[in-house]
Amino acid sequence: MHKRRQGRGWHQYFLGFKHRINCESVPRLPAIIVRYFLEAEGVECGSLVWRWMYESEIKESLKLHRMAGLSQVELRRGNGASQALEYTWHNLPRNGGRGLMMVCPRCRRPRRFLYGWQNEGECVRRSLWQCRECAGLRYRSEGTYIPREWRCWGGYPRTPPWNPEIVI
Repeated sequence: MHKRRQGRGWHQYFLGFKHRINCESVPRLPAIIVRYFLEAEGVECGSLVWRWMYESEIKESLKLHRMAGLSQVELRRGNGASQALEYTWHNLPRNGGRGLMMVCPRCRRPRRFLYGWQNEGECVRRSLWQCRECAGLRYRSEGTYIPREWRCWGGYPRTPPWNPEIVI
């Protein structure tokens, strides 16, 4: 994986956030929801929908299907596109617990969240479900400086992550 070079201006100063897409404004698939679906007995298919903030319009939809005998689930979007998603179990450091991690299909690293849209220069487009780094996304707070006088106010307001609603 290669690092994307940031745009530079006069005297090599950073140009700013022209092509920046924040991961908080992109639909994300948490591993805890996939775990909930896998541990639910008698459920072979689960549905997830993403609505932006308080709007009623569905921006993204997804169906989860179990793949028998494999450590994979099939993800089917509302437009018919499908993707097999591999997952792994990791031992947690305390009390012998286990945690589910999803494997990013591009970099093959276990992740807690995968994102369904990808940065395409000045806009986003639907893509494979992949990790934040492979999708070219940044955190909203990344790279911003908060002056010392303003830190007591808590910094800039945060946008909550765009998690799905479960419809089983």
